[in-house]
Amino acid sequence: MSEKINNTEAGLSRRLGLFAATLVGIGVILGAGVYVLVGVATKQAGNAAWLSFLISAVVAGFTGLSYARLGRLRPKNAPEFQYLGLAFGRTPAFLAGWLVLWATIISSAAVALGFAGYLEHIFNVPYLAGAIGLVVISSIVVFLGVGESAVLAGILTVVEVAGLIIIIAIGLPSFGKVDILEMPLGLTGVFGAASLVFFAYLGFEGMANLSEEMKTPERDLPKAMMLALGVSTVLYMLVAISAVSVLGWQNLSQSGAPLAAVASAVLGPKADVLLTVMALAATANTVLLLLFASSRAMWGMACAGVLPMKLCAIGKHRRTPWLSIIIVGIFAVIFALIRNIEDVAEFTNFATLMAFIGVNASALKIFAKNPVNSKFKHILMDIVLPLMGCSASLWLAIGLGSRAALFGGLLLIVGIMVYFLLKRLSLKTQE
Repeated sequence: MSEKINNTEAGLSRRLGLFAATLVGIGVILGAGVYVLVGVATKQAGNAAWLSFLISAVVAGFTGLSYARLGRLRPKNAPEFQYLGLAFGRTPAFLAGWLVLWATIISSAAVALGFAGYLEHIFNVPYLAGAIGLVVISSIVVFLGVGESAVLAGILTVVEVAGLIIIIAIGLPSFGKVDILEMPLGLTGVFGAASLVFFAYLGFEGMANLSEEMKTPERDLPKAMMLALGVSTVLYMLVAISAVSVLGWQNLSQSGAPLAAVASAVLGPKADVLLTVMALAATANTVLLLLFASSRAMWGMACAGVLPMKLCAIGKHRRTPWLSIIIVGIFAVIFALIRNIEDVAEFTNFATLMAFIGVNASALKIFAKNPVNSKFKHILMDIVLPLMGCSASLWLAIGLGSRAALFGGLLLIVGIMVYFLLKRLSLKTQE
C-alpha cells in the first residue's frame, strides 16, 4: 500500500508553481476571523482600524521574511523543525515543530466547529456532524493529492476573495464620508487593536509546508509568501475602511457579525445568505489547508527521524503521506468532539508565537554570521529585521496572558517527554 520515502525522486509530487502557491497562501491567511476581527478592532482603533491591520502586516512581515529566507536554504516540509535544526540542533527543532504541529491540528478542529455553526444556521445540519463531516471530506481531498487540494483551495479562495470584494464594493460609495484617522483611544488604541488583529495573518507560516510539492521552492516560496501577505493586507485594509464608511466605528464595534451588519445595511435580508456562503467558503478552505499543512509537517518530522518512522510513508499511486493524513484527521475529529475547543485554540496562538521567536532567532544566528550583503544591508536584513521579528512575537505572546502561557507550557512539557521517549525507544531498537 505504501513505501518509505527517503529521496527526492520518489518523494512527494512537485506540481505547484508560483501562482498556485500564492493562491493557497492567500486562502490560508484569509480566514473567517476577519468577519469578527473588524468589529473587535474598531472598539480600540475607531475608524483607524485599517491602520491596525497595516501595523500587524508589518509585524507578520518580519517573521515572514525570516521564513522566506530560511526557506531558500532548506526548502523542506516541517519548516520550524528544519530551520531551528540548522541553527540550534535537533532538540529545539523538534520542540518548535511539535508546538506548531499541534497548534495547527487544534486550530483546524476549531475552524471546523465554526463551519458547522454556519451550516447548522442555513441547512439545519447537526452541529458535530457538520464539523466531523468537513474534517473527513477535507482529509479525503488532501489524500487525493496536492493538485486536487490546490484546485479546491483555489476555488474556495476565489469565493472568499469575491465575498470580501463585495464588502469593499458596498462601502465604496461611502468612502470619504468618515474620518478614517479618527482614533477614540489615540495611537495606544491603534497598537492595541494591532495585537488583536495580528491573528488574522496567522497561517502564512504553513506555506512553507508546500516546499516539497513546489516545482522550484528556492525561487518561488519567498515570492509566494510575500505576495500572499501583501494581497491579504490590501484586502483587510480596504474591508476595514469600507465597514467604518458604511456604519461608523461606534455601530460596528457593537456588532458580533460586523460584516454581516455592513451587508445588511445596504443589501437588506439577502445579506444573511451572502455572508453565510462567504463564511462557509472561508472556514472550509482554512480547514482544508490546515489539514494539508499539518499532515506534511508530521510526515517531514517522521522522515527526519524525530517522530515514528512509520509515519514517513507515501502512497504508491497518489504520492501523498496517507498515514500522516489519517492520524491528523483522527486527532482533528477528537478535538472537535470537545466542542468548546475555541478557547483552547486561542492558546495555540501562544505556541505558534513561541515557534516564531525560534524561527527569527534561527535567521539571526545563521545570517548574522554569514554576511553576503553590503554592511548596511547586512545589518538591516541579517540582524535588525530578525531581532524585530523576535521582539514583536514575544510582545504578542506576552499579551496573550498567563492562561495561554500555561497551555503552551504544558504542550511544551509533553513534547519534551515524547521526544526523549522516542529517542530512548530508538536507541533500544538499534541495540
